[in-house]
Amino acid sequence: ASATAPTAAVSKPAPAPTGGGGDATAENASRLVITSGAKSGAEFPLGRDEITIGRSSDSAIIIRDDYTSTHHARLMLWNGRWMIQDLDSTNGTFLNGSRVTVPTPIPLGATVKVGATTFELRR
Repeated sequence: ASATAPTAAVSKPAPAPTGGGGDATAENASRLVITSGAKSGAEFPLGRDEITIGRSSDSAIIIRDDYTSTHHARLMLWNGRWMIQDLDSTNGTFLNGSRVTVPTPIPLGATVKVGATTFELRR
């Protein structure tokens, strides 16, 4: 077998950084669904307001596990697109397995991980 087969690289295009149509927006995303963790299965409606995530009781989504910071992350609308921002958490916030260091657009259905909890934005 040839190690230089180009088909693997071509079959999955890299996500376009702008205007790819895949990002969750105020128009196409209506809910946040927790897919694993203590609150697995819970759904939260998406409005226009930012959503804070953390152990603090004033967080919109309260996650109490050993890996979640008091004020861990937040989701916010920026130019109509949902972004995830890590709030200098100890253990990080991850989007599709990559640590988020700056506010980053969230693609629809992408996995966001905060502590031991994962969630997705869905239609």
